[in-house]
Amino acid sequence: MPASQDIKNVILISFDDAVAFWKYKSAFGEQLQTPNLDRICAQSTAFQAAYCQAPVCSPSRASFMSGLSPHHTGVTGPYKHYFETLPPENMWPHRLKQRGFYCSAGGKVMQGYSALEDDIHNVIYSDNQKKFTGDWNIPERISTEMGGFRGGKAAINEHDDPRFYDHQVANSLRWFLKNYKGDAPFYRDVGFYGPHGPWITPKRFKDMYDYTKFEQPSDWADGFDENAFMDETSTININASRKEFWQKSVRNYFSALSHTDYQLGRIWKSIKRSRHAANTLVVIVSDHGLHLGERNRFRKHTLWEQVANVPLIIHDPRNPVAQVVSDPVALLDVGPTVMDYLGQPPIEGSIGRSLRPQVEWERAPDRAVPTFLHDSASVRRGKYRFIRYADGSTQFFDLSKDWWQTRDLGSKHKDYALMKKVHADCCLEYGFDVAKAEAGLAA
Repeated sequence: MPASQDIKNVILISFDDAVAFWKYKSAFGEQLQTPNLDRICAQSTAFQAAYCQAPVCSPSRASFMSGLSPHHTGVTGPYKHYFETLPPENMWPHRLKQRGFYCSAGGKVMQGYSALEDDIHNVIYSDNQKKFTGDWNIPERISTEMGGFRGGKAAINEHDDPRFYDHQVANSLRWFLKNYKGDAPFYRDVGFYGPHGPWITPKRFKDMYDYTKFEQPSDWADGFDENAFMDETSTININASRKEFWQKSVRNYFSALSHTDYQLGRIWKSIKRSRHAANTLVVIVSDHGLHLGERNRFRKHTLWEQVANVPLIIHDPRNPVAQVVSDPVALLDVGPTVMDYLGQPPIEGSIGRSLRPQVEWERAPDRAVPTFLHDSASVRRGKYRFIRYADGSTQFFDLSKDWWQTRDLGSKHKDYALMKKVHADCCLEYGFDVAKAEAGLAA
């Protein structure tokens, strides 16, 4: 059990496919509405340059819930049953359970929207499994299609809100906070479905946005420098030149993010009204971002900034002030940060770093942070993003001037060689040997 300390408990809140929302507030003209995320950021530390270690659900979640990189977990792709590769004992909530914490599940955090299998759940959690019904079960008779990519389905009546996964997940946490009477400190996770596609919401959240006001950024007008390997492995799936279709598609995504933000507001109110408010750390993350039409993609599975950059917010109730950290950090830092706050030993084998010093106003050290997609990898350091694909081709961007990454700076740029070395060194630290991969290509 931990020694007596101010922070006893942790609530981890996970979004699914959420973009770094602060970048999108007015990116498309129509204002993105996330009042609860904004309210929480006004009393928390927002890490605005946080990066997932994989742009796919399973490897990303396996990484940040174990504190290990994808090439250390062995989970580098969308493996539906990754606990066959990564034992549940490797997940840091299991370590908390071993040390006397009451660990409680609540939605998709580890893997999938269904409850974990008994033998896995019981290793990680102290309570019973919970089952939530999905948005995909909203029947046609109570919904309407509003157009755009994947249909824009919406439930017509507000009294159908309880049918939604995120509503049920929020209710589950509210019940837990009201009824948990144990003496043990607790870890509780909250795994939201939104804003994952197909972006089904109550209709009022789609009505929040006038889709005709969405406009594509001027930076898109001259097109994008593409990469043949990425075009083959992460194919185009939308024609963004169909303006009305694109507008409705972005409306659908924004409405889904606003809907999950609304459910976040419901649980935030419960957290702050509970007897645990003063001693509970709250961490908000997303597994990865999403392309919203740029490069004719409405998907994940790429190594560009819009998918790699994710929301990461840490709320320390003892210091409820707004702070923005712009230095690159990694999602696999979440586990080491939680352990630090709870006075627990570091995670064995983790190269993640506690972010507590940055929450407490220290400057982050200069750092490169990677995102892996199988044997392709991108690295963010300073103002640059450097990508090496599995076929050996590269892309190199200056994010300070070109956030949408429209123009590849190329190998003749003065900093190319430096960033190529930074990339190789960073990948090796995280378990992927670029030199060995290059030698294999040459052979």
